Amino acid sequence: MKKLILSAITALTVSGTAAAFVPQMQFFVNREVAIARVFNTTFQPVACSGVAFGRTFQGVVLNAYANHVVIYPGASVDVYVNSNFYDPMVQAWAQIDCQVAWF
Repeated sequence: MKKLILSAITALTVSGTAAAFVPQMQFFVNREVAIARVFNTTFQPVACSGVAFGRTFQGVVLNAYANHVVIYPGASVDVYVNSNFYDPMVQAWAQIDCQVAWF
């Protein structure tokens, strides 16, 4: 009976802390690159996954993926979306989720 109660409490505790969240982000755009900067404002390392997008002047949407990138507390990571000089970037956005990384 003790094992059952202990396993139930452990399952509820772990499942409550395994939720993903949307991090704080900034976006920069210049002629050849769109940058999505992802910040870790928590006090623990986080692992982030998602995709950053950039739209060019002619309407082409380009993307770059980030898969389980670890960001330490107080740090940031940049995700770059590149274009060529003749079709400049005009817009940037991202869909990135993070979760606490337990080491």
